[in-house]
Amino acid sequence: MKRLVVVTLLLLVSCGSATATSSSESSETPTPEATSLTTPQTSPISAPSSSPTFDPPIVDSQAAFPAKLALTTKDGEVVTFAPHDPMIVTPGVMDPTGKVVVSASTLGGRTMVEWHDVRTDDIFGTALVDGDFRATAVAQDGKLVALIGTTTRSTTVVLATPSRGEIRRWAFDAVVVPEAFANAFAPEGDGLPIGVFVIEYLAEHTYRVRVIDTATGELGLPLNLRDKGQTVDEVMTAVSRTAVFEPVHQLLFTLYQDATEGGENLGAFIHTLGLINGVWCLDVPPELGLADHSGALAVSPDGSRLYAASSVGGVAGYVVDDITNGTSEMPEARGTAALAASSSRVAIGASNHEVVVALGGRLFRLDPVTLEVRDSFTWDMDIEALTVLDDGSIVIVGTGRMTLVSRHDNIQAERPIGDLAEVTRVAVSG
Repeated sequence: MKRLVVVTLLLLVSCGSATATSSSESSETPTPEATSLTTPQTSPISAPSSSPTFDPPIVDSQAAFPAKLALTTKDGEVVTFAPHDPMIVTPGVMDPTGKVVVSASTLGGRTMVEWHDVRTDDIFGTALVDGDFRATAVAQDGKLVALIGTTTRSTTVVLATPSRGEIRRWAFDAVVVPEAFANAFAPEGDGLPIGVFVIEYLAEHTYRVRVIDTATGELGLPLNLRDKGQTVDEVMTAVSRTAVFEPVHQLLFTLYQDATEGGENLGAFIHTLGLINGVWCLDVPPELGLADHSGALAVSPDGSRLYAASSVGGVAGYVVDDITNGTSEMPEARGTAALAASSSRVAIGASNHEVVVALGGRLFRLDPVTLEVRDSFTWDMDIEALTVLDDGSIVIVGTGRMTLVSRHDNIQAERPIGDLAEVTRVAVSG
C-alpha cells in the first residue's frame, strides 16, 4: 500500500556558469576570518553571478540524486523522494536508521498505527490500539514503537509492533514522552529492550530523564554514562532544539538551549543519551554563542566525531571516545572555529572526510579534525538542512527546492519540493 502526495515537478535546466560563487579558486587553502561569536556579525551574501549549469552535464538531473532521499520537517512529516516519482508525505516518526516511519491516526476512539518502509514507500504492517495515541519513538529495528496519550497531569504509554499489535500499556501520574529504547535485552524479557528512556516534564521546559522498566512498568533513574555505578537524577530547565543519532556507539545527542540548573544560567549543553542505559551532559564552549543563537548538530558516519555549530559561525568538534570513556572529568571539545559569516539559521552535516556548515546561503567545507576552512561558496537559497555524501557531494535543502552540489561546488541535480514546513533532517535511505 502506498500513500501519495503529488507535487508538480519542474525540471530545472539552464545553461551558463555555476550558481555557486566559490572562494576556492586559489591554490592556497582558505583560512577562517576572525568573527565575534557573542554579537552577530552580518556578512553580505552575494547573489550568484550567472545561471546554474550542471557539472558534469547531465541530461536527467533527477537521476543524479541518490536512489532514495528522506526529509524530516519541523511539523512532524517525513517526505520521501525517488528519481522520477512524485514525493510521498507521511506524518510520523522515523526510526534512528532512517529506514522506517511509523504513523498513527485516530478515528472513532481507536488509533491505527502503520509502519512505512522508506525505501519502497510501502506500508508493511498495521496495528489497532484502543484510545487516542501518537507515536513518539521507534526502536532501532524499525518495528517496536512507543505511543502516548496524555492529559495535563498523566500519560498512558503503549508499546506495539506490526506482528503482535499492542504488547504493553502503562499509566503514569506524570507527563512523560518516550525518546528512545535501550539497546539491551533481558534474558526473559519477551524480546523487549530492558528499558524505554523518557523525558519527564515537571513544567513546560523543566525536565529530567527517567527509564521505564519494560518488565515491571516502573519509572526508574538512568545510569551515569561514564560511571555505571551511579544513577542520574538531575532536574534541568531548557528547551530541546535539535537532535542527532550516532548509530555506532548508540548515542542520541540533543542540543538544549536557554538552560538553567539550580538558578544558574548554563546557556546551552548537549545531552548525551547512551542507549545502553546511560546519560551525560556535555558543556558547549561559550565562544560558540549557543546560549543566545540557534544551533545544529552532526556526527560522522563512522561514529568517531560529534560537531556543533551556531548561527553566528561558531563550530566545535568532539571526539566520541572522550565522551563514552572515563569516569569523572568533563570531556571538552577538541577544537573550535569561527567562520566569517552569520545568519538567522545554521545547518551542519559531516562525512568521515569533511564537515560542511551552512549559514543562510553561505557554505563552508571544513577539515574534520582541525576545523580549518578548506573551501567556501555562496548559494542562492536559505539552507535549512543538508547531508554530506562520501564522494564529497552535498544535498542541500531550502527555499522550496533540493539541490545536489558536486565536490567542485557545482550543481549536479536539482528538484523543487513545494511548500514544505522547515526541513530539519536530510537522510539517504536507499
